[in-house]
Amino acid sequence: MRRTHWVKLEPEMIYLMSWTYRIVDHGQHFALHTVEVGEDGRPLGWVKRSIDFAVDRDCGPQAIIKSLEEALTEARRHPVMRAEAGELVAAANN
Repeated sequence: MRRTHWVKLEPEMIYLMSWTYRIVDHGQHFALHTVEVGEDGRPLGWVKRSIDFAVDRDCGPQAIIKSLEEALTEARRHPVMRAEAGELVAAANN
């Protein structure tokens, strides 16, 4: 599941960006990260800290289960990405 928002990067230019979950190969370990993707689905950026799942108490445990299911779906759908020197560089060979 992609979550979408508009981002203004330069004056007079607005881009549609979405975020999704991707597995990232760090060489020594794999981790699940939030990755920003453009309209064409190519990664544009990422959150370097791996994600964790937490929700407000009033959302209840079902909200965490839903988030985990969405993350699993995205992790299965997309290739593993590779990080080098703290930067997302490419899809790993998988």
